[in-house]
Amino acid sequence: MKMDNREKTALFSMASMMGWRLFEQTKVNQASQESENLRKQRVANSPQFHQGRVISNMPNVPTTQSMSEIVWAFLFKRSTLKPTKALPYQIIKPSQFSKPHKVPRVTWLGHSSLYVEMDGQKLLIEPVFEYASPWIAKRLFARNVAAPIKREDLPIPDAIVISHDHYDHLEESTIRYYVKYAAQNQIRFIVPLAVGRHLERWGVAPAQIEELDWWQSTLLGSIEITATPANHNSGRTGLDSNKTLWASWALKGHDGSLFYSGDSAYDDHFKQIGQRLGPFDMAFVEVAANVKDGQGFPVENWGHMQAKHTIRAFADLNAKQLMPVHWSTYELFSHRWDEPIEDLLSEAQDFGTTLVTPMVGQSFEVGTENLTDRWWYSPQVDMQHIKLTCQS
Repeated sequence: MKMDNREKTALFSMASMMGWRLFEQTKVNQASQESENLRKQRVANSPQFHQGRVISNMPNVPTTQSMSEIVWAFLFKRSTLKPTKALPYQIIKPSQFSKPHKVPRVTWLGHSSLYVEMDGQKLLIEPVFEYASPWIAKRLFARNVAAPIKREDLPIPDAIVISHDHYDHLEESTIRYYVKYAAQNQIRFIVPLAVGRHLERWGVAPAQIEELDWWQSTLLGSIEITATPANHNSGRTGLDSNKTLWASWALKGHDGSLFYSGDSAYDDHFKQIGQRLGPFDMAFVEVAANVKDGQGFPVENWGHMQAKHTIRAFADLNAKQLMPVHWSTYELFSHRWDEPIEDLLSEAQDFGTTLVTPMVGQSFEVGTENLTDRWWYSPQVDMQHIKLTCQS
């Protein structure tokens, strides 16, 4: 059968396109393989790893509760742990990000998610807009407060910063969303060592990922971003336990200096960070509830801090202001949802400091505003009526 010129042209174009795609995919595969080889070499040379896994130093505090009691309380007494009404939040208007500012401006997106503007750069820290778990358990780990803005409405960040690979800190759908903007906007993904393996699997190009070991730094414009130690754990499947590093982060720029704790049990690393990189204008530090009268599970066994430890970490860091994170948005522990903040308010009063407690969705300029209202005592609507901003 003889082909005419149009058919030949169409066939040639199709073959050329397939050849080009094959060539491009080969380049991608080669880049990923080179990236993985380098990653394995760095892991082998890192003092934080032993035989491919991070050395974890989490405490082992004795407890009166068995694991079965803790799991039972978490699964079957959640109605007494979660808020009875949806928590209030402030809807974020995209236009507010165009307002000028002379010091770091921070917007709390809930849980540990922060949108930071400083030194002319935009950083998105731990962006999680949906549920804090694999999809199969999303009803157990749904939000208590709606996301205050759709990720589609946020200005594209210059960098996305992740502390570790747990679901409430690293959200696959959000990373995949930003992949399509990454190349054209030159988004940088700044993560602890070996976390980049997840990002590459979700489509992020190796060239746009920076994996840092503890005390290593990178520059984002004039901001020095340093991966600092934490005392936690990692993994997403149960089979990959501690195969990726976790970290806290120090941000030091012309406009100011910030510290973000990620997840961590209390240890002397906070004092080391304060001595080496402090002082900080503000510290964003995780908090969970205190154990009271010997009852309750000591969260440090899971790599977290009771409120009394959060205050101690704040003091060690040599920071001027403290904003607690990792509370209210999800119920991840077997204590009432508001215990962490109430315990921390009491600890802060004893310590002689005032917490910065913005409502989810509020923006503030570091050092110029004291947001101290107990907004969580103003529930809006029944939980059954809550409509999340971003749902799968």
